[in-house]
Amino acid sequence: METSLKNIIWFGLILVAAGTTYGMMSQRLQAVESKQQQLEKIILQDIPDIRERVIRLEVLLEKALDS
Repeated sequence: METSLKNIIWFGLILVAAGTTYGMMSQRLQAVESKQQQLEKIILQDIPDIRERVIRLEVLLEKALDS
């Protein structure tokens, strides 16, 4: 009887620890996903800007090479 009570207590502690770890990892995963989404938005906003700059540089380079 005493051994089974110890086993039940240990099992309960393991479940609580596993649940706590799962909760912490879930929160971290949500934070990482949120940061990823923010970075994606920033990158997608900057792509047209970068493309325009590249086109301007190509034009300037062509003018410089023609001279």
